[in-house]
Amino acid sequence: MRPTASIQRISLKVMRVTAAIPHGETMTIREIYFNDSEYEQRIRKLREAMNVENIDVFVTTNPSNVCYLVGYFTQSTLDMMFLAVPRSGTPVLVIPEFERARFEASAVGAEVAAAWRPGDDPLPFVVREFDRRGLATGQVVVDSGLTYAPHDVVSRLISGLGATGRRNLVEEVRLVKSAAEQECLRRAATFTDAGVTAAFTAARRGATDFEVAASLIGATVRAGSHPLSADPYVCVGWRTGVPHSNRGGEVIGDGDPVWLEFGGCFARYTAPVMRCAVAGKASPDLGALADASNAVLDAILPVLRAGTPASQVAEVGRKAIDPILDRIIFHHHYGYSVGLGFSPSWRDTSHYVINEKNDRPLLSGMVFHLPLMLRIIGRYGAGFSETVIIGDGEPEVLSRTPRTLVEL
Repeated sequence: MRPTASIQRISLKVMRVTAAIPHGETMTIREIYFNDSEYEQRIRKLREAMNVENIDVFVTTNPSNVCYLVGYFTQSTLDMMFLAVPRSGTPVLVIPEFERARFEASAVGAEVAAAWRPGDDPLPFVVREFDRRGLATGQVVVDSGLTYAPHDVVSRLISGLGATGRRNLVEEVRLVKSAAEQECLRRAATFTDAGVTAAFTAARRGATDFEVAASLIGATVRAGSHPLSADPYVCVGWRTGVPHSNRGGEVIGDGDPVWLEFGGCFARYTAPVMRCAVAGKASPDLGALADASNAVLDAILPVLRAGTPASQVAEVGRKAIDPILDRIIFHHHYGYSVGLGFSPSWRDTSHYVINEKNDRPLLSGMVFHLPLMLRIIGRYGAGFSETVIIGDGEPEVLSRTPRTLVEL
């Protein structure tokens, strides 16, 4: 890996180049986190998948897929982008004119066409541009999976290019992380751990969940985290018993559970964890939930290895959680893929989940978040998670913070 962004002050270097942009200006600093060969390998893997399905041109509007394939990223993910990858030749990215500088700052191995302005309908320009470049002939497939582009834009793009829709072509390629991607996740995990430590230091009786969140976010950023892919979950009291709740001004009182779920981020790669604590002495019921969560993780971690079917891992988890299933609410997903992500989610794909319906084997280099939060609905909850890298033996656990119910 050759990280070269100027904003990371630990060990990253500044790459100075000269790139022409409008009005006679030049870009001299680039945010490039991987070698050119890394992006070439990603495009090659996508083209191998295209060859299998006889696809001549693949077009995606998903910012996460665009970033994965050619490095381009922007904070303004609602500004639509259209990346065409031909079976041979240079990929072409079509973006708003205002975003050209972000292309020059981050993209690798792609040509750019930037023309439309805010408020314009980009579709006529995009279709004309792809047609002019010979990217609207043969078997054209448009990514019809998750994207920030409106549904009608994707539908009109398919119609305008005479294309068909296809979900998860790039996401399938992304499931196995390269050595360079894995290193990004290890670095992100150090930022996560810094946030956990700071959050539980701030989580004293009388403090608000706002104060805990402020300490968590501040420590994560000071440790070196890039912009987070999702806002941290900081739940106190009853909020720990309601899935996907977040901070709202709760004051930590005696016996209240305090639960965190968040991940530090490096180069858009996030390593999330769940950790929990209690103000004072834990009640037997809260302690039992924490113990049960750990029991499930302890059961599935040894079987999380390359070659094991995901359904088999889920079966092991189900047996471990069975004794308390009648008391709790649980989603029965024992892991989902994480890696490169954009707000509001750190998930990098949605089609591969570790559950009892997925018989596909785990592969070396896959990375999963294992979310084992257990809740008594509307009352309280406790639980833990890990982000792990799959290998031939037991997985590599990225966090260094203990999975214990901390008594504050």
